[in-house]
Amino acid sequence: MVKGKKSNKNQKNMTWKTGMLLVSILLLFCGCGSRGESQETEDIEIFYHADDGEFDRDVVLEWEDASDEGADSAKESEKTVITLAAVDGAKENETSYLTMLVTQFNRENEKYQIELRTCGYGEELATMRDRLSVEVGAGKGPDIMTDEVFPVSWEIMDSGALVDLAPYLEQSDVTPEKYFPAYAGAVSGDRIYGISNSFAVSGYSVDEEVLGDREPPENVEAFADLLWEYTGKGSFLGEQVQGRYILAYFLEGSEDLWGMIDWEKKTCDFTGPLFSRFLEIARRYRGDGKKGYAPVVHNYAVMMTMTPTDSMALFCPGSVPIGFYFDDGAHYQYSQGGSMLMINANTEHLEGAFAFISYALSKKGQNLAGGTPVNKEVWESEYQYYLDLREQDPDNPVLPSVTEEGRQETLAAFEDARYVSRRAEAILNIIYEEADGYLEGEGDVKLEDVIDKIQNRAQLYLDERK
Repeated sequence: MVKGKKSNKNQKNMTWKTGMLLVSILLLFCGCGSRGESQETEDIEIFYHADDGEFDRDVVLEWEDASDEGADSAKESEKTVITLAAVDGAKENETSYLTMLVTQFNRENEKYQIELRTCGYGEELATMRDRLSVEVGAGKGPDIMTDEVFPVSWEIMDSGALVDLAPYLEQSDVTPEKYFPAYAGAVSGDRIYGISNSFAVSGYSVDEEVLGDREPPENVEAFADLLWEYTGKGSFLGEQVQGRYILAYFLEGSEDLWGMIDWEKKTCDFTGPLFSRFLEIARRYRGDGKKGYAPVVHNYAVMMTMTPTDSMALFCPGSVPIGFYFDDGAHYQYSQGGSMLMINANTEHLEGAFAFISYALSKKGQNLAGGTPVNKEVWESEYQYYLDLREQDPDNPVLPSVTEEGRQETLAAFEDARYVSRRAEAILNIIYEEADGYLEGEGDVKLEDVIDKIQNRAQLYLDERK
């Protein structure tokens, strides 16, 4: 965001938007970023979506720090206080996303007031997580939590610690027709326990040299065979990527790890050839920072202003798309663009807590979100902005994909993407822990010994849940 003045606003808005696009592309190359320093209260230009969905370029809000208001302000105005626990790495910067969202909600809602309980990272975060675990277990805790301070797992979702938001979302007209699937960030069956306000999408590709004259593999087993048979040298995603992250690519798209777990019978079998093949490939293609092997498998970002085709051509030239392998086929992969919001089942203010989540998903709330908004109407409005910008400046090098055809290709990728399943998370952690030594080539670690340890520990975990 930039300081806002009412003169020459349209020109400034175009400069800001174009500048942010350049920064996004540079960050993909550099993999780094920085936070602004804490500033005094200032005018902030907000690119705000009005209720009719139009892109309003002329809204300027006088921004104030919500942290000074809190419960006293709520008491004076007879509002009900709703507590929200979150990590805020920029908690002293009033322009951080969460602070802006809370400030705007508190100004507009006449019944509820959000009070932030924030922490930084490192020791502060560890302390917050421990405290919330105790509080929630004791039937207390904040009304709303993010997944950073209260990590969500399959066990947590099934424990009753969180509110199932699905029925409330349906009543609020939050439907797949109006929102990208990414909005449902923590799902167990038909139940939704966490809401993502924004998202990012990744695609995967393999070098044409590896593929040869064959068609792209349709399933994970065929892809593993392809990499196993390749006789050239190369890494998976890059020379710094550890073996466990390669193994994650092959495993995390399947809820039962490609039939290795029987959730109904509570049994597992990791002794088959497919699991061994995954381990061997992860070890072979890992990056140790010394080999200097160029990646033969790549991932690339799908952005609002760059189609999958153009992104792959720019960042992964000479490769063919393969996707991330899920139980129902190869797809693009979702990752959260920001913190996931969840409601504590102990809350005494469910209506107020959900009012805030609804606001985060609304057009006004979505305009503040980092990453790609989950609200389709907001996304369409923003894309139209870039189309208008491209029409005014056809030679703009930052907007090569912004066309009607590009809109459809990008929209299809966003609809196609999936989150990885959380169901096998605990067993996956066992696998990564036991396999690390073998994957990184430490000592005289034998593959069969690693598999035996994984099999025994995973079965013990399942036995404890019978």
